[in-house]
Amino acid sequence: MMLLGVDIGGTKIAAGIVDGETGAVLHTERTPTQAHEGGAAVLARAIALARTVAETANVTIEAVGIGAGGQLDYRTGVVLSATDILPGWAGTRLSESFAEAFDVPAFADNDVNAFAQGEHRFGGGVGATDCVYLALGTGVGGAIFTNGKLHRGKRGTGGELGHMFLMAQSYGKPVQTLEYFMCGESLKRNYLAMANRSEIHKELGLSKSEGLKTVDAVDPRTIGEIAQRDSNSTAREAVWKLGRHYLGMGLVSLANILDTERFVIGGGLSDLGELLLAPARATFAEHVLPLYRDTEIVAAKLGTNSSIVGAATVALTALETVPDERNTVA
Repeated sequence: MMLLGVDIGGTKIAAGIVDGETGAVLHTERTPTQAHEGGAAVLARAIALARTVAETANVTIEAVGIGAGGQLDYRTGVVLSATDILPGWAGTRLSESFAEAFDVPAFADNDVNAFAQGEHRFGGGVGATDCVYLALGTGVGGAIFTNGKLHRGKRGTGGELGHMFLMAQSYGKPVQTLEYFMCGESLKRNYLAMANRSEIHKELGLSKSEGLKTVDAVDPRTIGEIAQRDSNSTAREAVWKLGRHYLGMGLVSLANILDTERFVIGGGLSDLGELLLAPARATFAEHVLPLYRDTEIVAAKLGTNSSIVGAATVALTALETVPDERNTVA
């Protein structure tokens, strides 16, 4: 069975043909989202990209799966709410629009739920019944699998783990969330707090005359690259701190609440691999309830195509589900 997977994010749209039996990606293309043009324009651009992919691959697709930013009603494929990153996105009828465009069933879900479904079937979650999935990037997204099924909650939008409150007050702000401490911006914030100006210049390869560019030149990806190549860098120390103090403790809390079998860590920060996960595991082993110490903490496995495979898996899962329990747009 060939499926068309489409991922719609705040900065890029990706689409690809996915083999529903193996999760293999046969052909992909990407394009900038240009979110400032509004929801209708983004939807049209996503459909156009998906059509190009389908025509280029020249295969018969059985269904379309869409993973998108914002909170979605997975039963109808309608965007319920979205941040300012995607202006005018709320109310977009994703499933209906793609079904009309391709004349096949179409199913949509939140992008992190899509990522989790792909990893659960084809990636880091294979073999586990109970899993918690975290996507660490610009923000922090989460999804929970219990007894082999994605936890939806009453409204179908459960799993917003990044919005868990961890501190009542910090740095003059009233509340701080899991996302605040575990996202890419947290890595940058810690790095700038730990490194003096000369260290930053040295690690970034900036001359003194470029001092005014220091903060602008620092981004999570650059910090990660420095950490991976220089074991004595402040960047390496900042990554260690993120894993040891923040990710590790966050996982402790989630394990104590959920008694999960495995954590699967994805998103851009997961590219740091063991530099991030090893210190997180150490903290986890020290502080989690003894009964949960054998909980696994692993990196996501689907790599750069995880969003496309995840989107396709949304469709695959829906096709396998009792019709009354899923979106039936076709």
